[in-house]
Amino acid sequence: MKKFIYSIAFIFSIGLFISCDKIEEPFIEEIGDCGDASLPVPIKQILIEEYTGHQCGNCPRGAETIQTIKEAYCDHVIPISIHAGSFADVYQSGKYTYEYRTDLGNSLNEYYEATAAGVPNAIINRTQFNNSYSQNYANWLTIVADLLNEAPVVDIVVDTRINTDKRELDIDVDVVFISSINSDLMLSVYFVEDSIISWQKDYSLENEDIEFYSHNHVLRDAVNGVWGDEILKGNANSGDVKSKSYTYKVNEEWKVENSSLVVFVYKSENREILQATQEHLF
Repeated sequence: MKKFIYSIAFIFSIGLFISCDKIEEPFIEEIGDCGDASLPVPIKQILIEEYTGHQCGNCPRGAETIQTIKEAYCDHVIPISIHAGSFADVYQSGKYTYEYRTDLGNSLNEYYEATAAGVPNAIINRTQFNNSYSQNYANWLTIVADLLNEAPVVDIVVDTRINTDKRELDIDVDVVFISSINSDLMLSVYFVEDSIISWQKDYSLENEDIEFYSHNHVLRDAVNGVWGDEILKGNANSGDVKSKSYTYKVNEEWKVENSSLVVFVYKSENREILQATQEHLF
């Protein structure tokens, strides 16, 4: 009941802001482009799934591009780094022994054939641009800017509670419909970790092997499977709220204090992402 009351108040606040002309195309704050997801007016949030590898000497350019986009658009952009393909291979000893690959990342890479296009590349909102999902990092900023012209159809509210002794997360997700829609929608919840320190190759340096490189927004796992759960079948009206709850056991090797949940809603028919959000666990 508490979540329901909150959602009604949330929708009411949306109405107040829209009636006062506080949100207009391209659906970014009047003070600038840098999105603030903590504000009561929902913003468009875009998922960048970056395909990378610790033995890819060009991949730091992808990480730098994401940092530039984050500085420009802040909460409008949510990156995930997916280590997959041959450049994510590990050695038995010495350098590059850390295993960043996951079953989840491998499944996504197989489905989209992402690393076949070379790394670094990214799939943005799982949408094709110029008849391709995979995009070179030179195109990421332009694509994000274009996507910000689209109105957010839903907003996602995430509440998490952590049992530190059991390393368990209780996760409640509310999908709030900003406008009416008739579609089949899916909900995915991914676990992401920052600040993992290990080797990374960088061809721009004289000594191309970096020992203490900080790997950020690394995809670890899916809370609810590779393709998530159905959240809507058919019609939803403006103001409707659809909810899911999960309990998730966090791997002992992952640092919860450096981690977050990335939650997104996408269309079943073509897997195009409509909205995403990120919930930092600390």
